Amino acid sequence: MKKKMAALLAALMLPACALAAETIRIDGTIEAVKTRTIAAPHSGMVGDFAVREGDVLSAGDALFTLGADKIYADFDGTITGVFAQPGDSAASVQDRYGALCYMERDTLYTASCTTAGAASENEYKIVHVGEKVFIRSDSNSNRVGEAIVTSVEGKNYTLEVTRFDDIRINENVKVYRDNRYTGASRIGEGTVRRIDPIGVTAEGYVRAVHVQDGQKVKRGDLLFEIVPDALDGLRGSDGSVTMPADGVVLSVLAVSGEEIAKDQPMATYCEKQDMQLVCPADEEDLAAIQVGMEVPVTLDAYRDETMTGTVVSIAGASAEGGSSASFDVTIQLPENEHVRIGMNATAEF
Repeated sequence: MKKKMAALLAALMLPACALAAETIRIDGTIEAVKTRTIAAPHSGMVGDFAVREGDVLSAGDALFTLGADKIYADFDGTITGVFAQPGDSAASVQDRYGALCYMERDTLYTASCTTAGAASENEYKIVHVGEKVFIRSDSNSNRVGEAIVTSVEGKNYTLEVTRFDDIRINENVKVYRDNRYTGASRIGEGTVRRIDPIGVTAEGYVRAVHVQDGQKVKRGDLLFEIVPDALDGLRGSDGSVTMPADGVVLSVLAVSGEEIAKDQPMATYCEKQDMQLVCPADEEDLAAIQVGMEVPVTLDAYRDETMTGTVVSIAGASAEGGSSASFDVTIQLPENEHVRIGMNATAEF
């Protein structure tokens, strides 16, 4: 609504030159210059979040988190090579290196064995998965060790060597049930082999790498985070979607606990400096308004403060719904900590 500086009767009594200099005051509302969208960087489930419409945030503030497939260590061991980096295609890395990384077990040796040469009693020809056994070199009785039976198939079984004293790779050993290595406790023989490193593989794109070459890990430790979509710019992420710039959240579109697709809008915002005052001016006042002119602007909430705005546009068509023709005048505002979307303000022309 238009505000006049003097009452109508006083205006009628003024000379023509005074009427020409009359100050026009027009009410308006603070709006966003441009609405920007924050899109999901990859598909995933939206985590819990606290951001709300109208929040004033700084660049880098966390808005949302997106879930990812997590790859964990299957056993205790050592990382022997990390070929994947954040942003990489898992398939491309695996085509080149065979795996995202490799792991060596803490127990480095295994033995493929048979019950051949076991004591004659049946109990020594029947081997049980999980039982502890003792091994000794065929060529040097001082080279001994301990092992656990990890699999059995008929007369054949496999050992995982848990402790050894100078046992050699590809060495033939005899297997016993007691550590005195008596013939009566012998349950077979076999050959010691090195356990090959195990490759860690996945499908998708690497969002995060949590290990490095030579690192000791425990079963259940997190190795990689994998997402289904390519990450823009071949960059990884910690799963956080952050505020791109200082500004105001205009809407929140993401829903906690729901899946979202890559590039789907999660929120909209307005940058801090992108706020403007839009005033509907009556057609008889347009002659006093020009694009480029500087005008005083006062926020209704801070009437004792005045800022200077610049007219950047005048609408080419009348706003709909009014009883008389009015045209939106848009005024660019300087950055001000008090300015907020939806505030009422007055411009003087």
